[in-house]
Amino acid sequence: MTTHVVLGSTGVVGRETVAALRAGGHEVRAVSRTASGSASASPEPGITPVAADLRDAASAAAALAGADVAYVTVGLPYTAAAWRRDWPVIVQNAVDGCLAAGARLVYFDNVYAYGPVEGPMTESTPIRPTSRKGAVRADVLQLLESARDDRGLDLTIGRAADFYGPGASTSVFNMFVIDRVAAGKPPMWMFDATLPHSITYTPDIGAGLAVLGTDDRARGRTWHLPTAPALTGDEYLGLATGGRLPHRTMSMGTMRLGSLFASGARESLEMAYQYTAPYLFDSSAFEREFGVAPTPYAEGIAESLRYAEALRYAEAHRNG
Repeated sequence: MTTHVVLGSTGVVGRETVAALRAGGHEVRAVSRTASGSASASPEPGITPVAADLRDAASAAAALAGADVAYVTVGLPYTAAAWRRDWPVIVQNAVDGCLAAGARLVYFDNVYAYGPVEGPMTESTPIRPTSRKGAVRADVLQLLESARDDRGLDLTIGRAADFYGPGASTSVFNMFVIDRVAAGKPPMWMFDATLPHSITYTPDIGAGLAVLGTDDRARGRTWHLPTAPALTGDEYLGLATGGRLPHRTMSMGTMRLGSLFASGARESLEMAYQYTAPYLFDSSAFEREFGVAPTPYAEGIAESLRYAEALRYAEAHRNG
């Protein structure tokens, strides 16, 4: 029996990866900071919750012992300081644990290390970060590639664009569009709603990572995970509102003003280039190789709204 270990199993990408692996009949070791976060009180069949601090080498090694395939889906606080401090440590510990176990490593990545790109982003787009977070991501990629080239790490990388989906609480699209529409508020887009902007559906990310960990055709390469052709901000907002609500566009001036008072706005400002030019993500190589089609935006947005509305309903009734 192949042992699949999902590191960061309680984040949205980790949850979707666990779900996709279980749907394929695979046994999963779900690793999180606290085993209770992996539903240890009533674990689902085929899922073994494990608590580990991946910043600690011994803890990470214990979580990876006996693994055949490991998936790095860890999320960190959205600050450059936290990323610089923790990303290299977590990834180094995952590399060492996988090498000790003889495990294949599937690393989930974003596009920050590309920096601004003219035209569609593909797997051959050069790594040219212009942001602090992008520089951290680029450094981690170098760490992984060195482990592959010098130490024989069996490495596969799956990369996604900005993401959205049911329960994707850290997604910009969820925060500014899905959650606001579910609350009856006008959704917002950043800077220019006439530009196309790719977003990847989180269940497609999980399903894609599961493919990368179970299909030998994926081994040793970087893949862009299935992502539908980009729409414009106006088109996404139209799908989310069905024409029932107006929408607003956040100006650069508003973002700069907000950055004086809100750490989240400060951390997001360096990534503003993603919303001031076309942001196009090409996943055609994955789709052709594995015969997988991305979820249409109308379907993904509708499901994300249903989830958000159900959550609001449950919270309202729980609070009386």
